[in-house]
Amino acid sequence: MKAMKAPMQSQIGPRWLLAVRKAVAVPIALGAHLALVCPAGAALQSGVYQTPLDATVREWGDRVPNGSRVVPIFATLTFDLGAAQPALTAVITNAVLEGGNPFALTVRSSSGSHLVDGTYRFMGDYLQDIYPSGTQYLFDWGFSAASDGSVVWNGNTYWAGGHIWQVTVSNITLVPAAWLNISRVGTVSVQITWGTNFADHVLEYATSLPALGWNSVTNAVTYADDRLSVTLDTGSSSRFYRLRKP
Repeated sequence: MKAMKAPMQSQIGPRWLLAVRKAVAVPIALGAHLALVCPAGAALQSGVYQTPLDATVREWGDRVPNGSRVVPIFATLTFDLGAAQPALTAVITNAVLEGGNPFALTVRSSSGSHLVDGTYRFMGDYLQDIYPSGTQYLFDWGFSAASDGSVVWNGNTYWAGGHIWQVTVSNITLVPAAWLNISRVGTVSVQITWGTNFADHVLEYATSLPALGWNSVTNAVTYADDRLSVTLDTGSSSRFYRLRKP
């Protein structure tokens, strides 16, 4: 496959499928998602989103230096809105806790709901991945569509015990991240899948890297569960795929 950002790689049988963007090979493991940064501009759908590079949150509490501070946040958020209960996974590279140094953290929702005003609300234990038995550090986050169609994140992470600690997220506009997923279908085919918020992108392939030229994939594209997909025969030769906005 083909895509943007950094390299990773994926092998299906005897053949390598790579994802690249801007002619940069990005090897991806079978079934992994490849994030490609693209401009915001779509209502929330299942898929991958990121915070902009200048995003910040406000942390305040009894143990925070000077009682309050503004800190940067970079998070990759994956939404599964097609399930009976919507789900969210947030990978935060610089999470904070009680005024301490930033650290990497994965946050998963334990409950999710779609409200009547169109907002998606997710709640859970902020530190569940670190302390599976549970903590009193909780989060309550909402994601809504702005008037221009972009997705906006608001909410709080807080301590529900005996002292004050809270991180407030205020009006962070998320950037949708394009992704391609590869899965095996039978013994001679694979399925390539991407999010419907990138329906205006074209799936293309090349037979070598660096590519002398790119060809459009002409197989029929199908839609299901907020996903677009094509099924391709693996064949014996290598092909490299990318999503491109015309």
